[in-house]
Amino acid sequence: MRFIYILVGIFLVWCLGASFWYLFWVKGLSPQPENINPHESALAIAEILIMILVSVFIGFALFWALNQQTVSKKDEAVQQLLIERAALQTSEQLLQEQSQKSEITLSRARETFREDFLEVSRENERLKTELENAQHVTSSESNELEPLKNEIAQLESVRQKLEIELSELRTDAQERKSMPKPVSKNTADKNSTESKDDLKVINGIGPGIEKKLNKHGIFSYRQISEFTNESIIALTDVVKFFPGRIQRDRWVEQAAKLYLDKIRK
Repeated sequence: MRFIYILVGIFLVWCLGASFWYLFWVKGLSPQPENINPHESALAIAEILIMILVSVFIGFALFWALNQQTVSKKDEAVQQLLIERAALQTSEQLLQEQSQKSEITLSRARETFREDFLEVSRENERLKTELENAQHVTSSESNELEPLKNEIAQLESVRQKLEIELSELRTDAQERKSMPKPVSKNTADKNSTESKDDLKVINGIGPGIEKKLNKHGIFSYRQISEFTNESIIALTDVVKFFPGRIQRDRWVEQAAKLYLDKIRK
């Protein structure tokens, strides 16, 4: 605003200077008051005013033209700002809507997470309870299985001893190279002098089978323990057992054990 006042003052000084120059130098009027012609002075002043007015109008036109360009640029800038403002408002509305949707989604996710967390917590507690019960059951079962393990170990040791004794009996049988065969009545009379064992003790031999074995000269555990594959096949054909019964019922192993027990006594 101060700059405008300075410009107006400079313009007025310029107008006064130009007026005096026009009156005294161009028109040739005398500066002495007694020599002043009122008619010429009035005409000169009118000319000066006309020139000043024309200058003012020309300056105003120039100012208006320049200002119009500035105003149009400002209007364009204002329009651009308004467009950007509208775009920003639209973006702000979209952001608000997205923010509201995000808040709704987040609240739903929190509720779902809370429900899932509670469900997982309950499931975890249930699994802990089941694990504790399983541990109790396992400990009790292990306590119950301990005697069974001891019994199995004892049976295993007995089985190993029996296998050793059986291998000794087989070695002894191979050394003797004797094979009990079905004998006739004469041989039965000789074998009858040998001590007669209760063959029914062997699993798979009943009274009827014992009579058939005695009929063919087999009375003792020792004779059965010395059976070989060939003698078993021959005896099965003669006595007419079911094929494979002697091996299936393990007569040889049972007779060997009974014979060893008899010897030890």
